[in-house]
Amino acid sequence: KQYTSYASSTSVLQRYHCSIMSSSSIPPLHVLRGILRHLKTKCPSSKEGGSNSMRNFVMNQYRTSLQASPQEMDGLRATAFNYYKLVSDVSERGRLHELDGGAENKLSPKEMSRRAAARAGLSLPVEHNA
Repeated sequence: KQYTSYASSTSVLQRYHCSIMSSSSIPPLHVLRGILRHLKTKCPSSKEGGSNSMRNFVMNQYRTSLQASPQEMDGLRATAFNYYKLVSDVSERGRLHELDGGAENKLSPKEMSRRAAARAGLSLPVEHNA
């Protein structure tokens, strides 16, 4: 019983380590710039004339991470990378949702089915009219 709990905890640690490894392959400045770009364009509190509290928080966290131990730095880098990926993926989802908005009113059910199958890498069978 102890062996299975050890094996499951090992796989959790391996997944965590893999997420850190993927975040360490991207330069921290790239992630920082991506987060700041998001704050500048998408967050109303970060626009000119508004409060820059989020931008200041991010910059303070970055400056603090420069003085952290290597283990803490890896954790902070992974957190920043995960946030950066979340923000970019949510933005992409919103963009795709806008493109697909109203499709049910513009397209026939057959065309919607064909497009859904194509997104999944499939094709609908050809109908033969007798």
